[in-house]
Amino acid sequence: MENEELKNRITSLSDAELIELLKLRDSYQPEAVEFAVQEALRRQLIQSEVDLQSTRFQSKHRHAKTIFPHLNNEKQFQKVFSSLIRVLYLVAIIPFVFGVLNLIEPKVRDGLVLLGLGLLWAGLSVRLQMRQRAQTPLVLMVLLLFGLIRGFFSLKDLSGLQLTDLIIFGVAILLLTYVLAYIRVLLVRRQNNEVHSD
Repeated sequence: MENEELKNRITSLSDAELIELLKLRDSYQPEAVEFAVQEALRRQLIQSEVDLQSTRFQSKHRHAKTIFPHLNNEKQFQKVFSSLIRVLYLVAIIPFVFGVLNLIEPKVRDGLVLLGLGLLWAGLSVRLQMRQRAQTPLVLMVLLLFGLIRGFFSLKDLSGLQLTDLIIFGVAILLLTYVLAYIRVLLVRRQNNEVHSD
């Protein structure tokens, strides 16, 4: 059923769209590429699969491998961007939880600071999703740095931390930094028209 739907979508493409799909074939599922090749053969856009090696079917938008993958079109951009934003929303839960725990202890000042950080993080994440400005991830990185410094100085005794705790904490911070950096890279590439509309 799913293959039939995919086949129908490919047969409904214009010749130009079909050629573009074949140029960017490395970015698509093998089944989609196979259907596209069969459709191109049927329409006589190519005589055989060997034609795909010609310059006509080589993408102008090929990019070198990088830790921040390039996206070929607006649809891919929206999917990846939305997924990364969901990660930011999940991160906002952490200061909320610790804020509530501090209020229960009762460490009111620390609890209010954490709740404020959580609200600010969530608000900036919503703003980033709505406005999609490349500066917002930088603000979030500064907020993350502030939270780390605040958390470090609020720990009275580091001897209670195990090496595994520090490793897990370090990996989480690196992943979050990567997410913020990738969001910024995506938005900058989009501003520079490196993401193509469908």
